[in-house]
Amino acid sequence: MPDHPDTTRYQRIFEQAPEAHLVLDRKGGIVAANYAACELLGYTSAELTGGVHITELDLQATQDDVDQAHSKPEQRLPAHFESRYRRRDGGEFPAEVHINAIRTDGELEVFATVRDITRERQSEQALKSLETQLGATIRHAPLILFALDAEGCFTLSEGAGLRTLGLKPGDVLGRDAREVYADQPNVIDAVERALRGDSFDDEVRIGDTHLRVSWMPLTDGESSRPGVLGVAWDVTSLRAAEAATGAERDRLLTTLQSISDGVITADTHGRLTYLNPAAQVLLGLDATSAQGRLVDELLDLEDTRTGTSVLRLVDELLDLEDTRTGTSVLRPVEHCLNLGGTVESPEHILHRADGETRVVRMLASPLQRPNREAQGVVVVLHDHTELWQMTQQLNHQATHDDLTGLCNRREFERRLDQALHTQEEGETPHAVFYMDLDQFKIINDTCGHQAGDELLRELSERLLYRIRENDTLARLGGDEFGVLLYHCPPERAEAIARKMLETVQSLRFAWEGRRFDVGVSIGLVPVSGPEQTLPEILSQADSACYAAKENGRNQVYVWQPSDQALRRRRGEMEWVGRIRSALEEGRFALFGQAVHPLGPVDPDLAHVEVLMRLRDEDGRLIPPGSFIPAAERYHLMPDIDRHIIDNAFAMLARHRAPRENPSHCDPTLAINLSGQSLAQESMLEFVTERLQHYAIPPRCIIFEITETAAISHHERAQSLIRTLRYMGCRFSLDDFGSGLSSFGYLKNLPVDFIKVDGSFVRDIAHNAVDSAMVTAIHRVGHVLGLRTIAECVESAATMDRLREIGLDFVQGFYLSEPAPLEQHLTPIDSNVH
Repeated sequence: MPDHPDTTRYQRIFEQAPEAHLVLDRKGGIVAANYAACELLGYTSAELTGGVHITELDLQATQDDVDQAHSKPEQRLPAHFESRYRRRDGGEFPAEVHINAIRTDGELEVFATVRDITRERQSEQALKSLETQLGATIRHAPLILFALDAEGCFTLSEGAGLRTLGLKPGDVLGRDAREVYADQPNVIDAVERALRGDSFDDEVRIGDTHLRVSWMPLTDGESSRPGVLGVAWDVTSLRAAEAATGAERDRLLTTLQSISDGVITADTHGRLTYLNPAAQVLLGLDATSAQGRLVDELLDLEDTRTGTSVLRLVDELLDLEDTRTGTSVLRPVEHCLNLGGTVESPEHILHRADGETRVVRMLASPLQRPNREAQGVVVVLHDHTELWQMTQQLNHQATHDDLTGLCNRREFERRLDQALHTQEEGETPHAVFYMDLDQFKIINDTCGHQAGDELLRELSERLLYRIRENDTLARLGGDEFGVLLYHCPPERAEAIARKMLETVQSLRFAWEGRRFDVGVSIGLVPVSGPEQTLPEILSQADSACYAAKENGRNQVYVWQPSDQALRRRRGEMEWVGRIRSALEEGRFALFGQAVHPLGPVDPDLAHVEVLMRLRDEDGRLIPPGSFIPAAERYHLMPDIDRHIIDNAFAMLARHRAPRENPSHCDPTLAINLSGQSLAQESMLEFVTERLQHYAIPPRCIIFEITETAAISHHERAQSLIRTLRYMGCRFSLDDFGSGLSSFGYLKNLPVDFIKVDGSFVRDIAHNAVDSAMVTAIHRVGHVLGLRTIAECVESAATMDRLREIGLDFVQGFYLSEPAPLEQHLTPIDSNVH
């Protein structure tokens, strides 16, 4: 390039010129090439200027041509010619070349501009082919090609369409068109208009034939013979078809305009041809701007579950190769086009042009001609947004806790079960926490549930920061939480559990000026593989959490298969299911043990204590000591008590003395009530309803409550006792003397009997302390007007000592063993003492 102060500017103009430019030296070597030349020829600039000769590119150029251009530039340059060029990859193309001479530092160089004229040659070839086709069309197509001179006479009349008018080619040559069609005013008007120089299209009717005519005037400059050139074709059948289908088309268009589903049609290239109003609303586009665009540009779909972009609709038209298998993957729309099948997609998120989103389901069906050739695809979009949102909301509500937004127990168990089934051998184990808040009940009872709810929300937010995004924190109910750590080694899981423990302990919950400390007990269970079941893991986690509480609370307890305490706890948990089954199947058997008087008493005071046994699945009787601890721990005693009361009342109702026999007294039953039943507000209502249902006189029922239960639920126990005693029931204070404040509470408990705890009775004949205790209890009871009962009487010596003290009633194996309750329910003769 010339040395000039603006060399940099010229260099940039040269390099960025849109046409391909080459600079050649005297020998025909390329010394410079711009970006367009590199792109056109497929070389880099360094390759072209590194030794490529022009004859390697220009297939028609020789070294002689190069030499002559440089030896006589004034005669041969500038020059313009066509040649054939070859690209680096071997492809060839026709080129138009402009060359001119330039001097650089006194040296002669040739500046060449090369342009690819492939499209021009293709156009020329297409034009020649068109001329050939036009000639065949004139001869054979059902058209009429005609020409009129300036006076309106026919100078040309050709085409197979003449047969529809009963003419042959050349029949009307030389005749005036106005005379030939004198009875057709519309034809005459069109001829006159065309002769005046108008170019137009119209439709004329000659007899029963409808002709579409294109009139083109020929001026002196266009033809040696001025006049009119015209083309006519028969549209009779078309007009008949249009008339027949017009009403149907109107109905279809009205339907498409009215339906709520979006309807899109595309041609075989995937370009949009129709968009109904509903589709315009869904896409956020108007039909005009969308016309002719690729459907790929309109349907921006996203997977509703993963949020990832799904395959575009036009991608589905392509036969892509699966790089994993090397096999062809047929896309749904291609299936519609090629195989005539209908494809329905699941719900996807559709991104609108304005940035908003909708949820749609898509149905793609082929548009076919009568010969079943595909002519496009119709896509129906059904707006599922509201339904999807409602479904998502319901799903979220079904799987999440409303208060904290955490997963609920059902979702936690589902995820844990899924983790179990996807765990493979050798993978890092998962870990499960069972967390139970300490002191939560104090906050609820002191400040109300609103404070408790706020604590749970605040604690949930803090705990979430202690786990990974893919782990699960769930509220299992009340103040219980669960954690699932995926692929977390036991040591790491224990460290996370301790961090969570610290997080809870560090929370100083404040409510209305009061501050509370909160703790948590955590049970941790490693989850190693599918050999563990979901119930087993949950049971182990609950047992470990219970062990953490038993060990002093605010601890992390890691479950171990060899841990005896946890195995015992697990055994108790297994009893829960067995107890529930026994309740549902009525497998609790009622036994009775008589309470014997030590002297003459009122027959109404004689009674039988109702005892229970559980009949297992094999029919064996299981004593209460085996299952009562589990029932108490898991709050099943109220259910058992209600079952016993209902069955005992029913049995007593069947064995009551007839009303017409006043000499017989109804038997009296003593039924145990647990502390948990005393704590239930509904227990009083249940007992009164059952008494009325079975018509049981309240005087026939004695309820036994333990001293511990009466003291633990003192106020509620007093309320229940006073109400039922007012009705006529009586009460016995069981296991008296085992508590720390027995005598202090005794004067405030409205009971009728005191049953001395068996631990004082067994050795009374040989233990002075026991004898003194029983004596004191008996005397205090009589001072308060209460009858005294001694249980666990197992020897004659014990009987003698109790008779000496003056106990009113005795009960034990020495006197009688428990027997089925029905054997004790024979009415008592009031005349027999």
